[in-house]
Amino acid sequence: MKSELPLDSIAKVKTSVGRARWMVVDDDDGVRNLLAAVLETRGVADVASFRSASEALAAFTAAPEQFQFVITDLNMPGMNGIELCRRLRALSPQLKIMLATGNVAANADGAKRCGFCGLIAKPFPTAELWRTVEACGVLTPPTLTATT
Repeated sequence: MKSELPLDSIAKVKTSVGRARWMVVDDDDGVRNLLAAVLETRGVADVASFRSASEALAAFTAAPEQFQFVITDLNMPGMNGIELCRRLRALSPQLKIMLATGNVAANADGAKRCGFCGLIAKPFPTAELWRTVEACGVLTPPTLTATT
């Protein structure tokens, strides 16, 4: 039986020169794939998706300079989103990490105390996702040019 490297079979990455690279971490295939698809539609970043926090941490540890933003679920088997955030921030203190969760007990203040730049409650409308991503400060506003 042929074995595959876990990251090869789980991470879906599209890369383009000069674009940011973001990471989506969620054990729910549907949510993870939806998040990655929505993020990619804007064309602002290439997205790598991971179904577990340990796989995301391994990919980040191998190349921390390649990722500028992470969206992670809270409740996942093995390592939860808070622990993932703590470990990622230990490697890269300036990294922006957003929490996406269906946990009704989660709130924005608690998320910020844990090191997240923002929180979005599942299920979420696409417009709310973009407002939260924008509030995290990872989108570069378009440059305005004056004409005379």
